[in-house]
Amino acid sequence: MSVALDDSPEISVCVLTWNQAGYIRQAVESVVSQAVDAKIEVLVGDDCSTDGTDEVVRAIELEFPGVVRLVRHPRQLGASGNYQKLLALARGPLIAHLDGDDYWLPGKLQKQLDFMRANPDCNAVYTNAHVVDSQGKCLGLFNDVPSRFFDLPSLLVRGNFLNMSSMLFRANQKILLLEISEAFIDYRAHLRFARSANLAAIAEPLVVYRLNTETSMLVRETSAVRLMYWQAILDVPRHLISDHDFAQGLANFFFRVLYQAVRVRNIMLVKEWWPIIRQASPYGVVRTVWLIVKEGVRIVFKKLLGAAHFGAGKPRPRVMYRR
Repeated sequence: MSVALDDSPEISVCVLTWNQAGYIRQAVESVVSQAVDAKIEVLVGDDCSTDGTDEVVRAIELEFPGVVRLVRHPRQLGASGNYQKLLALARGPLIAHLDGDDYWLPGKLQKQLDFMRANPDCNAVYTNAHVVDSQGKCLGLFNDVPSRFFDLPSLLVRGNFLNMSSMLFRANQKILLLEISEAFIDYRAHLRFARSANLAAIAEPLVVYRLNTETSMLVRETSAVRLMYWQAILDVPRHLISDHDFAQGLANFFFRVLYQAVRVRNIMLVKEWWPIIRQASPYGVVRTVWLIVKEGVRIVFKKLLGAAHFGAGKPRPRVMYRR
């Protein structure tokens, strides 16, 4: 293994953390223990933690001098600002992302590095992930995506199914994230990377993703995440996609809103978002509603089909995002 913070790392690993003292060591150690034939740097961005996360990282920094670097901000920047600061510091031609409450499995980085070396026209590669709860109990898989390439339209019409902590992308794409002046979610990054080249998925789960930890943005700021998801859709240049693909992307988004409204019994979500969808859609009301219904049927069918693959008495693995 070659890990060193020298003048020419091939991979920069950006680890984002905030109040994750109980998880951050496992996250960082899962990076430095990767057997990979490339020099890497590990940048850990601590967004003003108050639980001693920075002390844990400083201890790791001493254990791996010249490899791990703590970047503690003088004021809280938020997840997006924290990430942009690390991206600005990253020096490698390839950049990997890891959230501080997730961790990698052995072989993850080398498999992705081999893939990117063999596919120079691919902007980013992702893997599947095992989903666990805050105590580490396995809940299932992150997605059901086979190993394949995919383009911008296919990512837009099916919504976000990619795991951010599995992402390895080319550093020449980071300007697309550094130029964003507002808070953003991972889906916006994926869509931007797909503007100029294909992305790729590796079906093997090589990451462990913790669901619903206390510091998760998905738990703390559901409405804010929904708005940033919408902004990610609107951020897609219209000349790169057809009206039909855009309308399908809207249908996928609205079905997610509808599902959430039913789950939490909040009809106001539908009343809030339907006028926005109707105005944004390139189609009339009837065709827009039809696309939403079709998308809902597709998603429900996928869930039922997945459950049907397992007989009575057998465990049914949960899949968070069925494409």
